[in-house]
Amino acid sequence: MKYTQFTDTVQTLLRKWDLYSPEAVTTICMITAHESAQGKYRRQVGGGPARGLQQIEKVTHDSIWDNSDTIHKRAELHDIHRDFFLLEEDDEYGIWVSRHYLLMDTNPLPKGDINTALYCKAYWNRTGKATAEKYLKDYWDWSAKL
Repeated sequence: MKYTQFTDTVQTLLRKWDLYSPEAVTTICMITAHESAQGKYRRQVGGGPARGLQQIEKVTHDSIWDNSDTIHKRAELHDIHRDFFLLEEDDEYGIWVSRHYLLMDTNPLPKGDINTALYCKAYWNRTGKATAEKYLKDYWDWSAKL
């Protein structure tokens, strides 16, 4: 998957849903660069439970839908329906769920690639093996490809 194509898709969708910020685009793209190897994997390598380009586990997916303050009202407005199994093939749905997870954090999304990488490790992957350095490297490698 090409970085520019994915970034354009994220920007378009976030604007359509009135959830756009440059920081949200960068964060979702960085998560995707790391979690799915630049869009290569849609199922967790090794048979784990995570699905989609952002590698969201069912327990996390369900928690977002059960605990987000805004997801249900927005979902009704945009005719989006809760379905974990959509994550694997529906990139729009994965971006939707990811953005709502980011909205659940009371902290603002950071500015700058290094701060975003630190945020991805601290918030998105707080219990995982990933490092902020790996998030940053994967993102820079993907965004440098033309």
